[in-house]
Amino acid sequence: MAHLPPRLAWGDVRRAIDAIGATTSVDIRDRAILLLLATTGIRNGELRAIRLRDIDWRTGEVFVRRTKGKRDRVVPLLEETGAALADYILRARPKVDSPYLLLSFTPPVGPFKFAAPVSRIVRKRLRHVGVERGRVAGAHLLRHSLATQLVGQRRPINEIPDLLGHRSINTTALYVKVATSQLAEVALPFPGGAA
Repeated sequence: MAHLPPRLAWGDVRRAIDAIGATTSVDIRDRAILLLLATTGIRNGELRAIRLRDIDWRTGEVFVRRTKGKRDRVVPLLEETGAALADYILRARPKVDSPYLLLSFTPPVGPFKFAAPVSRIVRKRLRHVGVERGRVAGAHLLRHSLATQLVGQRRPINEIPDLLGHRSINTTALYVKVATSQLAEVALPFPGGAA
């Protein structure tokens, strides 16, 4: 387990999302950010690159550009995440002429140019519910948590790299280590019998 990426129990991810209010513009935006990261597994840079036109509301999909593997991909937009994004766009997104979906409220208002502000939002929201992971608790922590959750739900292992944008299933196979109960079910008996 030493080489496993840091991850959270899904209950902790859910608590952080559920604890975000819906009264301030910052809360509404932050909830949309956490839901988008936690339910799609997109990377910080991919999140920051999403443009308004990249959301297909009819099909419930998000077009992800500028991926790490230099390939565009499409990720499903769950109903809860879509509702949070719509709420953000309609009630909280600053009224500025920017093609980017998620905007910083810090002047000058515009897209997040760097990864650090998005990771700070994740850390702040986790800290609010008592989950303290230090600098490890950035946006990527939610990606790893989703991958672990999907493996735990017994999702077919070949679906997970497509969602996460992994070029090789070997990259995703790392998460199988966390499914120790499932691995025990398929383990062969020890050839020498019980000791």
